[in-house]
Amino acid sequence: MEDFSTPRKFFKENLNNPRGNTMIEIGLLLLPFLLLLSSVFEFGWYYFHEHTLQHATSEGMRIALVGGVTNDEQGNAMSREDTIIKTIQENASWAMTINPGDIAIFKVGNNYENPEGWETAAPNAGNPADYMRVVVNYDHTFLTPFVGHLFSEDGSAKMRAQATYRNELYDIQTEA
Repeated sequence: MEDFSTPRKFFKENLNNPRGNTMIEIGLLLLPFLLLLSSVFEFGWYYFHEHTLQHATSEGMRIALVGGVTNDEQGNAMSREDTIIKTIQENASWAMTINPGDIAIFKVGNNYENPEGWETAAPNAGNPADYMRVVVNYDHTFLTPFVGHLFSEDGSAKMRAQATYRNELYDIQTEA
């Protein structure tokens, strides 16, 4: 048995010994590799949610601009506002849950700017030929805390999708 009582002796004897090199290399490379892998997964998840949110908003806008209405589970005709909200929620339901309070539907002015108090106003799908906007907000929560806390203290990011459209000249009498 060798005497390694002093660090100098230990390093001198084992400096050219390859035993354990693989474990040290794995230890040094594993953490950055896992960080990179989880970051790629996280950003994929983030953009997946972003794309789904934009798609759902677009689908809600498409039914809104033609003045369409759908029926609820009991077969009763829904209002245009409820139809838009339901369409957005259904198109996003396979990836996320959107609360009705996070969906705003309102009329925009001639300058296409959002009116005062649009965030708290009741949904209004407007009349034929009105210029309208649908805004959907969503709080995306990251899966890994390390990546999430790079963006905010609570590990989430706020997403917003919006679409502006002009209502077609649909027949108001056909609505419920």
